[in-house]
Amino acid sequence: MYFPLMLLLCIATADADDWQHLFQSAKYQDVKISPDGKHLAVAMDSEGKRALIFISRSTMKMVGATKLPNKNEVGSYYWANNERVVIKIFQRRPWQEQLGFYGELFAVNFDGSDPELIYGYRNVDNTLGTRTKKKKKIDGWADIVDMLPDEKDHIIISSTPFGSSFAGLHKLNIYNGRTKKLVIGSPVADANFITDEQGEIKLVTGINKQNAIEVHIRKADDWQELAAEKFGSNFTPLTFDETGENLFVRDNFQQDKLGLFKLNLTSGKMTSVFSNENADVGHVKFTADGKNIYAVAIQDGFPSYHLINPELKEAQVFKQLVAAFPEQSINITSRTKKGDIYIVRVSSDIEAGQFYMYDHVNNKLSGLFKYYPNIATQQLAFTDPIEFMSSDGFKIRGYFTQAKKQTVDTIAPLVVLVHGGPHARDYWQYSKDVQYLALNGYSVLQVNFRGSTGYGEKFHNAGFKNWGASIQQDIYESYQWAIKSGLASKNNACIMGASFGGYSALQSAIKYPKTYRCAIAYAGVYDLDLMFEAGNIKNFYSGKAYLHETLGKDEAARKQMSPVHHVDKIKIPLFIAHGEKDSQVPFEHAERLKAALDEANKPYTWHTFSRESHGFFDPENRAEYMKNVLSFLKKNI
Repeated sequence: MYFPLMLLLCIATADADDWQHLFQSAKYQDVKISPDGKHLAVAMDSEGKRALIFISRSTMKMVGATKLPNKNEVGSYYWANNERVVIKIFQRRPWQEQLGFYGELFAVNFDGSDPELIYGYRNVDNTLGTRTKKKKKIDGWADIVDMLPDEKDHIIISSTPFGSSFAGLHKLNIYNGRTKKLVIGSPVADANFITDEQGEIKLVTGINKQNAIEVHIRKADDWQELAAEKFGSNFTPLTFDETGENLFVRDNFQQDKLGLFKLNLTSGKMTSVFSNENADVGHVKFTADGKNIYAVAIQDGFPSYHLINPELKEAQVFKQLVAAFPEQSINITSRTKKGDIYIVRVSSDIEAGQFYMYDHVNNKLSGLFKYYPNIATQQLAFTDPIEFMSSDGFKIRGYFTQAKKQTVDTIAPLVVLVHGGPHARDYWQYSKDVQYLALNGYSVLQVNFRGSTGYGEKFHNAGFKNWGASIQQDIYESYQWAIKSGLASKNNACIMGASFGGYSALQSAIKYPKTYRCAIAYAGVYDLDLMFEAGNIKNFYSGKAYLHETLGKDEAARKQMSPVHHVDKIKIPLFIAHGEKDSQVPFEHAERLKAALDEANKPYTWHTFSRESHGFFDPENRAEYMKNVLSFLKKNI
């Protein structure tokens, strides 16, 4: 298939010696086409804030824009009809840099007319612009359940009152914000409602106090709970098939790996649709109306895809796109209602994201926007999947990025970059931190240790209560594998990470004191008992059950795995950084570690950010942090 390429924007190449620009906010962040195909809604960075512009497809000129005032920014957004977009309002609190969604919805027409706060707790008109009407506030949190593509004026939302974990279902008018209650409420906390093609509620899932999933099916005017033996431990409802009788779900029912299943709501029977023997079924590709599935993604090394409904037009287009962009991640962000025009995002290890418009009728692909117009992909470093067997028989996967800048016939120093979670994972994708390190002469090793997601329940659960033990062993053995493979050299690596990755940097320095040359930790967990006393995890509906499951109830074991109690074993230079507004891993973790290091007379580099929380949300702060990390690395490896 031939795709002629017509780039609409000039791509400028930045100075190759100045890699600080890698940490700038993406200029263009999302593109979606209106149902009638006449307009594009483009999310972009505007003077440090996320805004939304509207472009006429016929002229490619801007016809409208929305930039929310004060500390408000455009979040996720959705075309509700041919003229109107519904936007989740992101807010930046005065005391911190992190953007957050607090349940408010905003709507506006593509020409900027009729802006309206359609759901929110604020009833003053000066916080969202003088043209926004004042109305009765709603002390609750909204999530969009169904965009109702065949209704012009309404969408379905779930509404969770502040202070509660139990939501109710409402039909919301996107022009005046009026709501109509459809269902009394969810029988389970953290509700995920599923509707059928007609917008009728059919099922809800949620989490109970024991941190277990509950499934409730709507029959007549009541909820009926599905027996736990009818589904697996990772049940995620998706959408209905063409019959309306079977629900697509992602689950590990009677198997180790997550697969795609169909649940018959009448009989309660689960039928397998597709599974992969090596990895979980990952991202699910929905049709534009969200009412069908055309493909699923598998992330075992490079991304791969499996078509679910090959006869669907979107499946056929997707197959052509995968062929046109081999070994890249493909995502159809939106399409017109009649399926003639598609917006596509393509990304890879060296491309954060580039948007294209595909004219299916004329078989023409046109380039639109890049996340980072000033970064040339040919300057960047490739990332390759790796795998090895652990000493106790687990297959460990990860990624290796060769230093772009290094002396001929020498092995570059290595940074072992540990992901957070720990029950998360690294993917084959673009990473600012990885590129910055590689472009400055450091190879980067990322490892999906046991406990990581994506490789089945057994592998995931093997990380429970093993934060400081076998997980760290996997990380250590990944470095030894790199040495044996000729990708790294002995005694020439530093370990680095954030959140659980920061914990691992310290714990590995304690457990393997002669292995690494230095350790770098940001927002790290250093006292496991403090997780039960401070931070937001313990306040979640099932938070305490989650902590007991992952960390255990044995206080002596938790103390043994807490770096704050074993700093006397550290023999290498440390770089400790933390955001003072971190609510997930509170700043007290860093303060306790600092006190312990001082008492043990251990040297360290200390760096704090007064307005950052759990991660970096100000690009300048992130650039400053990585610049200091680079200076620290140059001194130690």
